[in-house]
Amino acid sequence: MKKFFSMLMCFALCAMLITPMSVSAAELDSVSNDVTVESATYASSYFSGQTGRMNSLNGMESAAFNISSGSINSEAKVTKVTLNVTVSNGSSGFYIIVEDPYGNYAEKYVSRSGEITFTEFNGLYAKGTWKVSIQTVGTVSTATARMRVDYTY
Repeated sequence: MKKFFSMLMCFALCAMLITPMSVSAAELDSVSNDVTVESATYASSYFSGQTGRMNSLNGMESAAFNISSGSINSEAKVTKVTLNVTVSNGSSGFYIIVEDPYGNYAEKYVSRSGEITFTEFNGLYAKGTWKVSIQTVGTVSTATARMRVDYTY
């Protein structure tokens, strides 16, 4: 009997909690209609692309691979550039070089596979064709990279 009574009280309590409450017109007048809404004035997104196999021999720069932004807003500005680099076994260390569509470039030293983040492009325009290449500091280096450019507009 106690179990039955406990379950009955539980159901009654649940029914009270999910039942909508009514508000009288007098109570409604005292409610403030001031609502502050902050809307985002920007949107964010990203584009990405994959390089082919980049080979660098005796300090020479490899062929550059193009990564296009596609048809994004021309006012889009970079918030982050990330490369996931895969280094082939036996490769010497190298510099990975990223160039934006406007000729700005940055490079980072790479000795093993992993993620590399470039902040040098933050705030610059993202639209256009980006270039990625490598330059060995040893005899031979081989790598591929997947680049992601995050942007807002």
